[in-house]
Amino acid sequence: MSIMNPKFWRAATTALLLTLLPLSALAQEIACKGEDLIARYATQQPDLFTTLRQQADDLPYSKGILWKIEHEGVAPSFVFGTMHISDPRLLDLPEAAKEAFARSTTVALEIAEIVDPQKMAAAASGLLRYTAYLDGTTLDDRMTSEQIELLKPVVAEKTGMTWAVARGMRPGILMGMVSLPMCELARKRAGKPFLDMYLGQRAQAEDKGLVGLETIESQLQVLDRLPEDMLIRTIVQAAQFGALLDDVFETMIVQYEKGEIGLIWSMFHMLGPNGLVPPGSAPDYGAFQRIVVDERNVTMAQESEKLIREGGAFIAVGALHLPGEKGVLNLLAQKGFRISRP
Repeated sequence: MSIMNPKFWRAATTALLLTLLPLSALAQEIACKGEDLIARYATQQPDLFTTLRQQADDLPYSKGILWKIEHEGVAPSFVFGTMHISDPRLLDLPEAAKEAFARSTTVALEIAEIVDPQKMAAAASGLLRYTAYLDGTTLDDRMTSEQIELLKPVVAEKTGMTWAVARGMRPGILMGMVSLPMCELARKRAGKPFLDMYLGQRAQAEDKGLVGLETIESQLQVLDRLPEDMLIRTIVQAAQFGALLDDVFETMIVQYEKGEIGLIWSMFHMLGPNGLVPPGSAPDYGAFQRIVVDERNVTMAQESEKLIREGGAFIAVGALHLPGEKGVLNLLAQKGFRISRP
């Protein structure tokens, strides 16, 4: 089948997306070997770490993953920050989150389709204009030879695809692969659920209402709106991280369990392949923050408002959508809801 044929890209896109999703219980287990970077940076880069800590502390709603949202006349709702990874530690919910989930009548996820990964991949493969180049061009026309040579072995290792196929994918799709450590990819291939999927599957098992705040297409549209050259630089940088990716993910998990969401948020704004960098040294993150986080927060808050006014909702979104002036929680506070830590 010719690579110019849309059927080829539909099959290739499905195959690529499925590498992120459960395939076989026999997939090889790969241990995660990361370390929490926070203690390292506090010692090795104390001045930048002080800035990191201060930025985190200045964010509204920077600490905590579970928040109670109250509206007069209806049962309280809860907003719960998740991580879209499958580390088993994350599935052991805090007791307060377990109680909030049990009390809920409706569970909202970013996209409800994640409870059925095969259907999700199939649906995404039908949206080729967001996932593959269909005009005869490839990433070869957009990247330097040095970038391509750096990326080839990483893409092969993480996707199992040759560059001849992978180069036809849009960079936002490849970014989702290159930016994950091998242990996380192995868990997903082994069918291990990530936290959002686990919550959705529990909601179905307990006959709760299950709704999505977004759609698969709307999320792909977000990636499509990001500057292409920025995405390419981000992929290359992720490839340069190497073993540091394991450390980044371990740091995220450790700080998440401590409720230090603002610290994770600030770290991403100051992190480079060689450690922390001064604020403003990574300008690419500004567009990412605005398009992928801030603008989606508005949609999430609007959709959440409807559920909160009905009462009894358990709203689970990525934890980095919670803090900040433009975060989901502050947007809900501006709508007049009472927000507190349960």
